[in-house]
Amino acid sequence: MLADLYWPLALGLILMAGFGAWVFIHSNRSYLLRWALIPVALVVAIVSARLYDARLGYAAVAELPPQFVYLAHQVVVEKNRKTGIEVWVRASATRLYRIPYSRPTEQAMDHAREEAKGGQPVLMRKRPTETASTAAGAMPQPRAEQVYESKVMLPADLNPKT
Repeated sequence: MLADLYWPLALGLILMAGFGAWVFIHSNRSYLLRWALIPVALVVAIVSARLYDARLGYAAVAELPPQFVYLAHQVVVEKNRKTGIEVWVRASATRLYRIPYSRPTEQAMDHAREEAKGGQPVLMRKRPTETASTAAGAMPQPRAEQVYESKVMLPADLNPKT
């Protein structure tokens, strides 16, 4: 998957770094400086792929903010298997996130989509983690799934009076 996304960028950056190295080698500069700057130029070319991804709007593989405005979502299917959910959210900035797939999370996102069909923005937040203790004095066990709850935002919530 990464080879499909990065090959044009990687090829272009390697060609640019190679040309820069060739020009730098044939100049009358310090020998030690040449051996230091050529690997640095190649490392910068390879590392810049992550910045390229972030700037073009690919989904950030990260956790969702604790509270956000739901805009849309899509389940990612790879090799006939659900592997993730891409969620478009507006928190401090509008961003596309990719989170691991789980059935409860997909159901919560579907519920938010249904609520958003009314035209009002939907606020989603993580439910507080619930712990279940089986016996007195037993260590509490956190829930395996983090489920989100959604709420339609009213115009008064969007523009509160000051």
